[in-house]
Amino acid sequence: MKLLQYIYYFLRSLWLRGPLNTFKLLSYERSNEKKFNIKTLSIVNLKDLTLAGIGSAENHHYQGASYYILFKVFDLLPSDLKYKAIIDYGCGKGRALFVAEACGFKKLIGVDIAKELIEEAKNNELIYIKKNINSEFIFEFEDAIKYLIPADAETFYFFNPFGKQILQEVINNIKDSLIDHPRTIYCVYLNPIYHSIFEENGFNVYKTIKSWRYLEGVIYTIN
Repeated sequence: MKLLQYIYYFLRSLWLRGPLNTFKLLSYERSNEKKFNIKTLSIVNLKDLTLAGIGSAENHHYQGASYYILFKVFDLLPSDLKYKAIIDYGCGKGRALFVAEACGFKKLIGVDIAKELIEEAKNNELIYIKKNINSEFIFEFEDAIKYLIPADAETFYFFNPFGKQILQEVINNIKDSLIDHPRTIYCVYLNPIYHSIFEENGFNVYKTIKSWRYLEGVIYTIN
C-alpha cells in the first residue's frame, strides 16, 4: 500500500510540478534529514495508530511537506512572527517545526491526533540540534478541534491534515481566539485542497507558492 502511495505521489509531482521541480524537491529530502539528524521521511496511515479523537476519512495520513517548500514558506513570513508561537496542526513527526526553528522561530507547538506520531516527534526533538538554545518545542497529543489556542500564537500551519469539516471547526477556534486576543495572524496552508474555506471565513491571501502548474500553498492573514 505504501509503495503505491509513493509511486502515486511521485507521478503526480512529475505531472503537476514537472521533472525539474520534482527532482529538486527530492534532492532536498535526504540531505535535510541528514542535516537535521531527524527521521520524518515515511508516509504513515492512521488506521493502526492510537488516536485522541474519532478516526475518520476527515483525518488524513501523515506525510512530511517538502523541505524545499518549507524553507521557502517560512522565509516569506514577516520576521516579527518568529518571536510568537507557531502551531502546526497535524504535526506528525515534527518536520515543519524543525524547519521553522532553523528559520528562526522560537516557540514551536505541534498538535497531532496520533499518539505514536507525537512520540516520534519527541524522539526527533531529542536528536535535533537547535539553531537557538532558547527555542522551545511542545508536542501535544490532542484532537485539533479540542486544542486550546495560546494567546500568543500568531502563525498556524497546515499541510492538508484533515477534511473540510474539521478544518472549518479549527478555523472557528482560530477566529474565536482572535476575538479574545486581537492580533494579526497568518495561516500557512500547503496542498490547499480546501482553500476556499479560508476565503469564505474572511481570510485574505498574503502570498501564494507555485511550482509550474501546481499550487504548493497559500499564506492567509486576518486580524
